[in-house]
Amino acid sequence: MPRIVGDWTLDKLKIIESYLPAYLSATQTTVEQIYIDGFAGPGQNQLRGSGKIVDGSPMLALDAHAPSGNRFDKLYFIEKDKAASDELQQLVKDRDMAHRSTVIPGDVNAELPRTVHRFNQESPIFVLLDTEGIDPEWRTIEEIADWRTELLINFPLGMAINRNPDSEKVDKYFGTDAWRPIWSAGPSLRASRLLSLYRDRLANLGYKYQVEDPRLVKGEGNRRLYYLIFASKRPVARRIMRWVFKQPDAAGQSRFDLEFDA
Repeated sequence: MPRIVGDWTLDKLKIIESYLPAYLSATQTTVEQIYIDGFAGPGQNQLRGSGKIVDGSPMLALDAHAPSGNRFDKLYFIEKDKAASDELQQLVKDRDMAHRSTVIPGDVNAELPRTVHRFNQESPIFVLLDTEGIDPEWRTIEEIADWRTELLINFPLGMAINRNPDSEKVDKYFGTDAWRPIWSAGPSLRASRLLSLYRDRLANLGYKYQVEDPRLVKGEGNRRLYYLIFASKRPVARRIMRWVFKQPDAAGQSRFDLEFDA
């Protein structure tokens, strides 16, 4: 069954769909171009309310192409849930006529480094990490940082982290306990400081070209759900994603500056 999602998911999917063709164009002179989805899901989504079926990130990446027609040479879809990975496997079988895709059942913390390490360190690899939980662990990010990886990360503040303020899992997510004094200081500017901590740690790993204002995604009732963090090692990538982030959302609403809890 497709994953049941809210309409706000369309905003995230629009960002992915808008960015990947530009990414493929900017990297088309390389030997190979790789896409990895760390939390791929079943490949399709069903919008809550309307029941409309829309392609998820794996199918958007499979269909993505540069104006020249250039596509990803290889795509890897990691999914821990067996039912979802089985459904994605069938969808890939039906739609990937060129056999460019591989579905990997398993945990992202084991499978993402294993997959990235197959390739030359200069091969461009776009990595989507779109989870509602506190994943991946920081060590997983560290293990892929020496490769030419580019990251789009769902930072699940307001969902998972808010529900686990004393969890050891949060230590593993940040790779440090430096988030604890930020949390203990109270809610004022908590979101911005936790985001800054995570982004600073990404920069220290070499991902210094980040969109300055991570994209805030809101749900029903204007509720803040999560932020999308983009991090690259190439300045051109940041310039492209800056433009994408500034575009109207999937509902056609103009974008404003990032909002934090006050």
